[in-house]
Amino acid sequence: MAKSRRDINSLAPAELDDYVHALGILRARSAADPADPSGYDHQAALHNDQLVGPCEHGSDLFLPWHRAHLWYFERLLQESDPPRTANVTVPYWDWLHPQPGGKFPPAFATPGLFADGRSEAPVGLPPDTLRIVTAETDQGAFGGYPKAHPGGDYGRLELGPHNFMHSDFIGGLMADPETAALDPIYFSFHSFLDLLWAEWQRRNGSPAPTSPTRDLRGFLSQPRHKVADFADTPALDYAYEYTAQLAAAFGTATPPAVARTLLATRPLGLDSSTDLTTELRETSRARFGLPAPPARGRRVVVRLDELRIPVTGSYVVRGFVHPADVAFRGEDPEFAERYGVGYAALWKAHHGAVEHDHGGGPAGHGDGHPGHPGDAHPHPHHPTACTARFDVTAVLAASPSAPETHVLTLQYLPSPTSTGLPQHPPGLVGEVALKDVMMEVYS
Repeated sequence: MAKSRRDINSLAPAELDDYVHALGILRARSAADPADPSGYDHQAALHNDQLVGPCEHGSDLFLPWHRAHLWYFERLLQESDPPRTANVTVPYWDWLHPQPGGKFPPAFATPGLFADGRSEAPVGLPPDTLRIVTAETDQGAFGGYPKAHPGGDYGRLELGPHNFMHSDFIGGLMADPETAALDPIYFSFHSFLDLLWAEWQRRNGSPAPTSPTRDLRGFLSQPRHKVADFADTPALDYAYEYTAQLAAAFGTATPPAVARTLLATRPLGLDSSTDLTTELRETSRARFGLPAPPARGRRVVVRLDELRIPVTGSYVVRGFVHPADVAFRGEDPEFAERYGVGYAALWKAHHGAVEHDHGGGPAGHGDGHPGHPGDAHPHPHHPTACTARFDVTAVLAASPSAPETHVLTLQYLPSPTSTGLPQHPPGLVGEVALKDVMMEVYS
């Protein structure tokens, strides 16, 4: 019978104690021998350390890699002290919904699950998480594209909610990919992300993975190390138990997939005599003129090409489409509700971990054979840039004015410090760069 992963708030005290007990055994192994592969530190290093793993980001390997990480970690927990730990699973943190008594589930304030430095600043949860799971039917747009895909990289689940939660909501160790998995909240956070993927798979007929034969870095010595090995949860002998609140959230039907054809593209010009970085440094936003689409009633998307992935910090780009004569008020909830078209959260990459060749590179991404622990150099596993798309159809349709009388305003919001304090690092804004801003018109 498949083991159940449950909401951490639903665990009985004894069940939570068993989970913490298993974590303690893995920590004790690392204290006795930091190189023990069955210890907590090594398991965290699979994500954090470029010479041990590390994690995958910015492609269709993102979700399978983290599913594999959770699965092998969970097996170590179960084998740590049976029979007591034989049925331990990684509880998920439902970050789709606010917690009733604080920012985080109460369990994460208890010994064994607490980590110092998490941000207690009031920050709203990402507003689009449920919509991405229930309404996005394209596999690449949801979970990421193959590394060789032209014009595709991050999926919406990663570039939006995942990245925002790491850098802006949770903070602390989780704000940095080189320390994230040292905080035990990482495993419950990603357990819920895996739940969202499993729910999307269920709703969309469990499509075959797009890169089934790719190796998952850090797991090559394990019997399962291919993307196809982690394509579905039933084969891995676990399932998610939904709370009533979560089941109700997923009660909506997925809309039928609609085949669309790209009809035209139009460039957007920066509405300024200065360059993008100067605009962002001086005003924290940049404005682009919107061209007229070929016809009303079409699906209209704004595409940000080669939005650079930062390494000195994290930031969010918010998009707004509004009439040119309407003053920008990005912090006004009414303005944001009426004219907001999306956001992209750029979580900082590991230092030295960006890729310079999506089809290959020194770690062998092109042939599916990444480097191995002990290599002299870090694995280049982050793309240098990403593509972000904002669907502006609804905003234009709701406006009585012609599309060409509108502008696109991009707002630059540097992520707070790891403890939630505002910051405006000059080095970070210098990293913000775009190649092109384009309008895409679809049938």
